[in-house]
Amino acid sequence: MPFTDCKPFIATEKHLQTNWLCGKRGEYFRCFICGHKFHVGDTVRWQYTNNISGASGNPLVCSNCDGPDVIDKWKELCSLWKSDKMWFFRRHIE
Repeated sequence: MPFTDCKPFIATEKHLQTNWLCGKRGEYFRCFICGHKFHVGDTVRWQYTNNISGASGNPLVCSNCDGPDVIDKWKELCSLWKSDKMWFFRRHIE
């Protein structure tokens, strides 16, 4: 099944070699909430949020950040996009 089914999946070497967010191979394969860089064997989940008010983009989340409140966490971070936690918005200016 594709990762866009919003179900958790296990990171593989292929995921780590993929270009995420226009970065080099695996460079931005990270949790969008805490910034954890995924490794082979980590549990990852893609969360669809494009039609949710206050959310922007569709984050990948680690098992520590995932849960029933993941969309609320993402909405809060989107409202604070200049914070250090929003590394992927700032990746081109660092």
